Amino acid sequence: MTFQVPVKLSSRNPADLYPHDLQLYQNVPFGEITLEELQEISETRLKVLSLVERIHLQKLTMSVSQRRVALVEELCKQGIDEFARLINSSGCKSCTDMDIRVRRRDHISHFMLRSTVAFNEFKKSWFVKQEARLFKWRFTSLDNEGIRQFMCINNFDFRPISQNEKEKIREYLQMSSPNINDVDNTQFYRIPFFHVANLIRKRKVFVMHGEAFVPKQEMAFVFVSHFRRILISSFEVAREARANLYNDERFTHIFAYLENILTQSTVFTREQGMQQYTSLNQLDELAETSYPLCMRVLHKALRKNHHLTHGGRIQYCLFLKGMGLSLSDAMTFWKDEFMKIMDDTAFKEYKYYIRFIFGKEGSHRDYQPYKCLRILKSIIGPRDYHGCPFKHMLHDILEDELTDCGFNALERSEIMKLSKDGQYFAACNKYYEIKHDCFNDTLFEHPNIYFNESMKHRTACHHGEIYLILCISNNLLFCINFKITLKLKIQKQEMHFSHQNQNI
Repeated sequence: MTFQVPVKLSSRNPADLYPHDLQLYQNVPFGEITLEELQEISETRLKVLSLVERIHLQKLTMSVSQRRVALVEELCKQGIDEFARLINSSGCKSCTDMDIRVRRRDHISHFMLRSTVAFNEFKKSWFVKQEARLFKWRFTSLDNEGIRQFMCINNFDFRPISQNEKEKIREYLQMSSPNINDVDNTQFYRIPFFHVANLIRKRKVFVMHGEAFVPKQEMAFVFVSHFRRILISSFEVAREARANLYNDERFTHIFAYLENILTQSTVFTREQGMQQYTSLNQLDELAETSYPLCMRVLHKALRKNHHLTHGGRIQYCLFLKGMGLSLSDAMTFWKDEFMKIMDDTAFKEYKYYIRFIFGKEGSHRDYQPYKCLRILKSIIGPRDYHGCPFKHMLHDILEDELTDCGFNALERSEIMKLSKDGQYFAACNKYYEIKHDCFNDTLFEHPNIYFNESMKHRTACHHGEIYLILCISNNLLFCINFKITLKLKIQKQEMHFSHQNQNI
């Protein structure tokens, strides 16, 4: 098999093409590779990305560096040493034949999976998320020289500040980076503020005269958004590349094989590590704090009526499965409710369907939780509680539900307007923002993704400070210290601001 290069490269010397262990994958790979190796490295990369997803969901309270360490440990356990070495690399200290081979396989396997997911929106979204996470985790292993070389190779002109510059703003660097114990030995980079809007929003950097001073530990966030944009813009070329291979059965077989593995591996949170969030005695609290409204309505109806119709049982049971609830706990949960209105004999039929959903009966398929598009297409009867409340509920009932959630009149009216206008995804997103007192710029396409993001948000650190230097004149500067304290409550968070102004 031969890859064709769409642009003329300056050199075909492998050492020049792969000078660094971390890549942005902007050029299409070329050269020869056997079909067997192509399939093998693509399948291995899928395993790595699946592990990235699993560790991300299991280790919500860990730092990025800690998750990287956990990934490397798991890769070593599974014998995937090649990727473990890449992920743990400090940059480009060696350039042996083995280094070049590993980097090239990394490059080719990325492009192969990019073409595999190019025609499926859900798989594309999954691929971009896992690749972006993997990129960010790998970046945290780079040392100062590795970062410098990466920026040089990819034409980023972000300069580290000198020791003299650091001395002048030491106080503000320490205040804006409370998690950094040793400012003196930490490299800070001077970056235009519009490149780090996300870090500014999270109060993680010091900003002065339109420039952010970003510590090395946060540099991954600077590049990951750029990397994500590269991936998203590359899918059109990937679709064309795959379309050109439709008549070659060798490649269609490999693509179909990889797609099948991808379908089986893109689970949400069914791993044991998430059980801390999905124990039975926490479901009532989670329904109030972290469920999307569609699942909150189902949980509330089940607790009240001790029964759900078939559509509601399937939708809610798959959601609980996606959350990480085990089969035994799910059986206990449903039995405790249903047995309040029926005997053990009547429950046997429902017991079969629960085991069926978990793949233990019938065809033994691994059924996935419903996506929002599937839920929106639900057919709803008068006794049903499933479906999307923003689409299927009568407006007065929906408003009552929002009132029960503790929303005030203004908050309810915002959501109701979006619902009446048919903007169901936007209504759900507004519900999330109000529930969590935050801004969310990505619409949810899956109830379990909503749940995961809610859990991640609630377990994150909710204390921070932002320090801005505003230049008023040549001789006068004002330092504005916005100290933000966030307090979690069961229903929602309350944000308190204390502003302190002092002259310098």
